[in-house]
Amino acid sequence: MRIAAALLIAFSAAAFSGPAQSGPSISVVDYGIYKLSVDHRAAAHRALSGERNIVSNIRIFRRTRTVFGQLGRSFGYRFRIADPTLLGRQLTLRTAFPPLHDPQTGRRGTSQSRPFMPLSNGVYYDGYRFDFMWELAEGLWRFQLLDGEKLLHEEVLRVVVPLN
Repeated sequence: MRIAAALLIAFSAAAFSGPAQSGPSISVVDYGIYKLSVDHRAAAHRALSGERNIVSNIRIFRRTRTVFGQLGRSFGYRFRIADPTLLGRQLTLRTAFPPLHDPQTGRRGTSQSRPFMPLSNGVYYDGYRFDFMWELAEGLWRFQLLDGEKLLHEEVLRVVVPLN
């Protein structure tokens, strides 16, 4: 499974001003369907396919919580770190999805995760791109940011696979 979960710090690298607040850990910039460039693929042992996409030029195409599954479609969300105590800490980006099975590797799963260390309060992207037919799974897709086992944020999008 190739995830378009590359980090992008393209919009703002301004330092956070002010003390930490008891509010949300992140601020959501947008969510939905994205247009982006796949720069290359990298090994990702925690992904079902063993690879993930490294992406750039990420821009929102349609802000929506319902995504029609089709090959080449990228979806997810962009966010900023609002809690400065999270900067420089080892966090986890986890994507939970309906059951998937990669027929080439034989791997099966309902989630995958990867380490994430934010270094600024710039804009980050966490998303997924449908590269294979076996990835087109209808249901809820959950993009989660965790600090250890503590869920800091969850963005939920519904994937619908249209009938041909």
